[in-house]
Order: sequence, then structure tokens, then C-alpha cells
Amino acid sequence: MAVGIQSKVKSFFRSNLKRRRRLSSPSSEYEYKKLRNTSATTIEDDVGPKLDLQLESPFFRNLPIEIRRMIYELVWSEPHDHKYHTLRGRHIHFVDGHWINMRCVMYEDDEDLDLIQKNMDIVHNSGKGDLVMWQQRLASTWGGRHWRCEERVQYGTQKSVDGTNFMSMMLVCKRMLPEVMESILESHQFIFNDFFSAHRFFTCNPSPYITHIRHLDLSLSLPFYEYAPFIVDRPKSRVRELWEALERISCLHDLRISLDIYDHGPWRKIPERGVTAQLKNLEVLGKFTVELPPSLPIRTHTPNMQNLDAHEELPFKIVRRPPLRYWQFTPGDVERFGWKTHTKGQQSHCFITIDRAARRIPNPYLLDLF
Repeated sequence: MAVGIQSKVKSFFRSNLKRRRRLSSPSSEYEYKKLRNTSATTIEDDVGPKLDLQLESPFFRNLPIEIRRMIYELVWSEPHDHKYHTLRGRHIHFVDGHWINMRCVMYEDDEDLDLIQKNMDIVHNSGKGDLVMWQQRLASTWGGRHWRCEERVQYGTQKSVDGTNFMSMMLVCKRMLPEVMESILESHQFIFNDFFSAHRFFTCNPSPYITHIRHLDLSLSLPFYEYAPFIVDRPKSRVRELWEALERISCLHDLRISLDIYDHGPWRKIPERGVTAQLKNLEVLGKFTVELPPSLPIRTHTPNMQNLDAHEELPFKIVRRPPLRYWQFTPGDVERFGWKTHTKGQQSHCFITIDRAARRIPNPYLLDLF
């Protein structure tokens, strides 16, 4: 210990003191080739102790990068993977100044976008169950496919299924860190259910390894003013910044983007043409799905507010949520309703009719003109 301190003290009196040199490339292949051409097994630093580059390790010397990546994927295997539909799905969200990642506990049946309302049909017809609870799930900003995961976050139920080996693998050595980071991003599906976390992760000082993401799921429930720049064609928009960040990820294997309005009212509608036009430049090698709100039985005079033409050629698949048939129009009372359209002359008016009450609820937001 005394020898180490003495050598460190002497280093401060050297006339040719230089800064420590660090590897700047995030690519593990580049780093490996650079280190393999180095004759010495250690680099003597001018300041501090020697840094071991692990060139004598059989793991790095004898195994090619392809075999090492296969080993990393085996480390990420979890005993609970067989229970859930999404393989290695991780919800990422920013809370109280730090990042939290939790296991996606979505089952295969949850892929049915009408699953919640089907359960509400059972409760409505039998009279047994809690419609208010299902209504909260129907109005969730996390989307209909991740309401189980949202409830885990709300109630703070941390379980063993959330455990990972990320930190233990990243702390093995500096030589392994770039490969581990790339393997984590390539082997897991990252799920973002709020716009703030997604925008912060991809646009605010993003990690250099972010381009290695292969599987991405975004559920974005935005206020209308976030969509507004796409209608008036303004260049500055946080949504457009997110799209531009996604364009830099050139090796996405599958991508799902779910778009909605934050208030989740029964009349909700987004500027579909303006927003989806920004998605055409995203490069996805495999499955690319855009999930949109249900198509309402109205058309407006605003071109960007019209529904997408089903025959229009798009580089992604459009999936629409089923029309709503349940909503809580009065506090504490969930009612089943239907959509009706009344046409008089050249004007057509759309309204909601309640099943168990003789009243109509007109469209409060849009002038539905044909």
C-alpha cells in the first residue's frame, strides 16, 4: 500500500504529465481488434495503477465475439420467461429522478385489444363484478395491453420476476462492459408507456449504445398540443424529436407504436395523417405496427383529422382499437352505449345513446360535416 501511494505522489512531480487515455469507441469489435494488436498485456498509465486489458483471458482470447454474445444471451435467460407472452420484455420509466425497469407481465390473451370490454360484457350481463375497476383499466394511459404492468407500478409490487443480472455483468471488467451493454439492448424488448420517459431516454443525452436496440414498444398517450405541430407543419415538436431519434436506430427488428389522446375520452381522435407521415422514414427490418384509436363514425373538414385510407400503401401495419361501448359519463356509474348518426340534408350529426337510459350525448368537440 505504501509503495502505491509513493508512486502516485511521485507522478505529480513529473514534467511530462499527460492525461489518461480512454477508449472512445463504443464498438466492442473495434476495441477487440485494437487491443489484440497491442503487444503488451497491460498499459502503464502515467497517473494511477496499471489497467489490465484482459488480453490473456481465455474468454476474450479464444472465443470469438459471436460465441461471447451467445453466452451473454444465456445469462439473460430467466426462469419466469415461460409464464409471459413477451420474451424479455422490460418496462422503462423515469420516476423521482432515476430510471426503473420492471418485467412485462403481459399474457398472451392480453394481445386482444377488446379483452377489457369483453370482461365488462360479462360483468354487465351477469351483474357480478366491478365495472368501475374495469373502466379504470379501459381508460389507462398505458394502453389496453399493459394494464397489468401499470397496476404493478401503482401498487409498488416488486417481485423476483423484476430481477436482472445487468449490473453484475457490467461490473465484471471494463473490457466486457461494451459487449454486455450491446447484448442487453439487442436481447430485450424495451417498453415505454409514457412520452416523458421515451423522450428523455432517446433525445436527452442518449447512450452511445442506443443504436443497438432491436425490439421496441411505445405506448404514447399525448395531449393534443403535442400533435398540433403536425397539423400546422411546425418544425419544432417534441414528438418529431423522438421520431428523428428513432430514425437513427437502423437495425430495429420489430417496432410497435401505440398512439392516443391523453384524456382518453370516448370521442378521442388524433391527426392520423400528419403523425403517421412522420413514421414513414423509420427503418424497421421486421414487424412494424402502428396502433390507433378506433375509427369514429364521423368525418371532419380538416384533412389531417380524417381517418387513414385503408387502401393507402404504408410501410407499417395499421391496427385499430375496437370501438368503445362502455364509459363512465357520470362519477361512479359505468354505462354501456352505442354510436348513432343522424343525417339531415348535407349535415350529419353523431351522438352516443345510452342502453339503459333514454338520453343522447352529442359530440362535444368536433363539427362532423360530410
